[in-house]
Amino acid sequence: MDFRKQNSSAHPYSCSAPAASQYIIPRSTPEDDFWAAAGWGNSETPTGPSFPEDASENTPEGFGYDDCLFELDDSDERDSSSSITDSIRGHVYECGFRYHAYHAGKYAYPNDETEQSREEIKHTMSAMLCDGQYFFAPVEEALEDGGQVLDLGTGTGIWPMQLAENYPDAVITGIDLSPIQPSFVPENVRFFVDDIEDEWVDPENKYDYIHLRFSLHTLKDRKSLMQRVMRHLKPGGYFEIQEIDVGNPRCDDHTLTPDTPYAVRDYLKYLEAGLRAMGADLSAIQKTSQEMREAGFEHVTEITKKLPLGIWPEDKKLRLCGLFWRTAVMDGMMGLCSRPFQAIGLTPTQIELLLVDVGKAVMDGSIHTYFPLTTVYGRKPLDG
Repeated sequence: MDFRKQNSSAHPYSCSAPAASQYIIPRSTPEDDFWAAAGWGNSETPTGPSFPEDASENTPEGFGYDDCLFELDDSDERDSSSSITDSIRGHVYECGFRYHAYHAGKYAYPNDETEQSREEIKHTMSAMLCDGQYFFAPVEEALEDGGQVLDLGTGTGIWPMQLAENYPDAVITGIDLSPIQPSFVPENVRFFVDDIEDEWVDPENKYDYIHLRFSLHTLKDRKSLMQRVMRHLKPGGYFEIQEIDVGNPRCDDHTLTPDTPYAVRDYLKYLEAGLRAMGADLSAIQKTSQEMREAGFEHVTEITKKLPLGIWPEDKKLRLCGLFWRTAVMDGMMGLCSRPFQAIGLTPTQIELLLVDVGKAVMDGSIHTYFPLTTVYGRKPLDG
């Protein structure tokens, strides 16, 4: 990744990222019904961090790719990450879903509006479950002092934009295979289309903090990424990974046992097999602490929160997080499985029949399933 030739016109606008006064409401759910299901009356609607309801809502009419906040370079010596080519601008369409075109097929999941909405729902859910914290690594002082931050697999860019508003002196770079970030961003944010698993041309020892969220399980070579992150962090800098550990649904009250028929568990087993066939690991987060230590990180810390699936918890915050997670699962179950299930030979008819049962299981409030939301961070040694 070559970030050295930042175009001076890449930030023509000086404004804050769009923000909403309430948490994101899934577009398919009427607002009153949503809060009622979560156990909140209108007067009790929770307040907290504000997030974009639609990260592109302030995009000017007629905005095109030529206006995007990505690096442009017309020199003959440019590399593939330094310009917006047709392959980057375009998309690939399969089975009714839209995917990234740059390094097509590298990422298993769609990048269409449904998936973007899901990612922003997950962002809200994660922040709520973590009591408004956007990170756990002790990097606040570095951010306040104008530290350099790199967000790997930035998606819609909602995390770096929120961080940029909270820490206006920090410089935050987001990287993703898809050019789906908004046009209006804080001045201290920039986005690039690139593959984080390619070699980085950016200077070593540059970043104070590198962040990866919800994408670890799609990577093909985690060991190489760890080494790359280590090289590009400053001595004393931190790497933080957050992931939902969906490899095995959990339950504490025996409403789900190993012998209970549960289509969600079947779905995840197929998804795990499909991602493995594509070279990735659905349960990668379970190995992250050890892999960080093996890569040379010190003070490796793991933090786990329980993320319920559905509105079965009595605690209102957990119930709302469970509603967000249930919505994200229901909205994305077909798009998430399309490529992985095809990779292991499932037919469209088989997939359709399975998803009917999965939908019923997700909505079954009698089974008290949860998944660990796991955060792992570690520090590059000061003499590294």
